[in-house]
Amino acid sequence: MSELSISGIRTSADLRAAAAAPVEEDLDRSAFLKLFTAQLQNQNPLDPMKNEAFVAQLAQFSSLEATTKMSDSLDQFVSSQSGEKIMRGASLIGKSVFVNGATITQGGGQVKSGFANLTDTADELTLSVIDAKTGQVVNSMDLGPQLAGEVSFAWNGGNFAGEAAPAGEYFFSAQARKGDDTRVVPVLGETKVKGVSWNDDLGQVLVEISDGQTMALSEVTRISE
Repeated sequence: MSELSISGIRTSADLRAAAAAPVEEDLDRSAFLKLFTAQLQNQNPLDPMKNEAFVAQLAQFSSLEATTKMSDSLDQFVSSQSGEKIMRGASLIGKSVFVNGATITQGGGQVKSGFANLTDTADELTLSVIDAKTGQVVNSMDLGPQLAGEVSFAWNGGNFAGEAAPAGEYFFSAQARKGDDTRVVPVLGETKVKGVSWNDDLGQVLVEISDGQTMALSEVTRISE
């Protein structure tokens, strides 16, 4: 007995398979033209759509397509810029930078330099060298009266007794006195860059310094060999 085959009829299994098939979400130019053609074929012949309406639809689609392409191009541009910036930042690895509040490594009696940032004149500027592990002040320097701006200094690596301070981690602290007022002054200590990374949220290159701190590259004000 021969089987009767009728074309154009879909079974329930076909319908389930079609429902489970992934839906193409992106509407490209080809899909738009198909919809546009179907709209022309199925419009009411007694009340056809006006030409102006078709032109408006084409203009809207063209505008959307141009915006999408612009967005894709912008994403590619941002991606290439981040790669370029992190490559430039990689050139800083191993270099010395001056960072506010950085912990410096002192190998024992080594001279270490830095800068104090004064936003106003000071009758007296006092710099302290502090052991990062114990928190004890190992030396102090009176830098005298100073004008506003950067004040450079150099620690000879010694302690109060004039002996070489032991090798270890230290940081600088400064206070400026003007009249009866005393204020803490930011001090930039010398440290090494040991790594760089990119932060998408900030849109910036981050640098990691010797003591493990991470900061934006824009916060690094001085670089040296």
